[in-house]
Amino acid sequence: MSAAARKAFDEAVSLESSGDLDKALASFLKAQELSPEDTEISYRTASALLQAGFLDEAQSQLRRIVFAEPDHLKARASLGNCQLLLGDLVNASSNFREVISQDPADRNALYGLATVLLKGDTPEEALPLARSLLDQMPASPAALTLLADAFSKTGQVPQAIATYRKALKSAPKDVSALLGLSEALLRGKRFDEVIGYAVQASSLVPENPRPLELLAEALASQGALDDALEAAEAALKLGSTSVSSFVRLSIISRKLGNYTDALRYALAAHDEDANAPEPYNALGSALASLKHISKARSVLTGLSGGKGLDEEIRDFVEKLTREATTDTNQQDLVEEDRSEDLSLGDTEVPRTQSSKTKQQNPTHGAVSDDQFQLPNVLGLSRQDRS
Repeated sequence: MSAAARKAFDEAVSLESSGDLDKALASFLKAQELSPEDTEISYRTASALLQAGFLDEAQSQLRRIVFAEPDHLKARASLGNCQLLLGDLVNASSNFREVISQDPADRNALYGLATVLLKGDTPEEALPLARSLLDQMPASPAALTLLADAFSKTGQVPQAIATYRKALKSAPKDVSALLGLSEALLRGKRFDEVIGYAVQASSLVPENPRPLELLAEALASQGALDDALEAAEAALKLGSTSVSSFVRLSIISRKLGNYTDALRYALAAHDEDANAPEPYNALGSALASLKHISKARSVLTGLSGGKGLDEEIRDFVEKLTREATTDTNQQDLVEEDRSEDLSLGDTEVPRTQSSKTKQQNPTHGAVSDDQFQLPNVLGLSRQDRS
């Protein structure tokens, strides 16, 4: 390392320590330009690029380091982290496993590999890794949350809830723990607590739709359909476009008697994943609610027979949604020919509920009202739309 490169490198390290990451990155890049063959400079520069979100650049640099020095475990673990963030789970797993084979206590590799496994089909393999990490970092909220995630994904819900709560004791605003706890509580049908934690998470990350999705699910399960619809629509505006999100909106809309929206959301869910069964069930239920029994049957037949959604049905649904522009003509959509009053088996034909659902007054678990302002999605200050 030349004197000029050393000066730039030391300056970069100092800036990084003080939290000035942008200037630190610029100094690291300058040092690397002055001494391109220095592995330490290259690694620290790649780490700075990774931290700044320049994933492709970081990956390229880390690959060069690992190729030149296969036993550079820090670089290999960082490469795994980079690949994990880029969604390349296969290569990320390979690099993490290689690091652990040489250093079973490497924290980055333990955390990274456990995270990869939790995203895949073998979450049970993540448990020993998460426990090993927690043994080294018993007070770490991140390690506790990772273990709780592993418990949750392997069906050990009580252990997951207890571990999430332990993580939140030391880090009350840890969003990952709040969301994980909300999901675990939702499985246990503890809806009041889900509402409280989901609202808290939403206040911390208002741009993230996931807390609102959980809130909508809990409110709908309690029968607070107006508020559930408001939360689900708010999540949609934030980019919530998963199949489950659209199906949830379809079901809530149908139960509120908003059949046009129920059809529209069910079709959107189908367009997200034409092979998922839930959109077919939602679409069939919405059509059945409008007394289009034969067409509802056709939807379910397409699902069970593997034929997919018939284009004639799609055209019919799209025509219905175009024609219905106000709430007053919802009943105009009901099929007049009722001669084919058939049962749809597993397809629910629900009773239309009033849009005035009873206002809930949930208990917010460990969250008190004076800790944060409750967002409007709970309907506490919203004018009734009916």
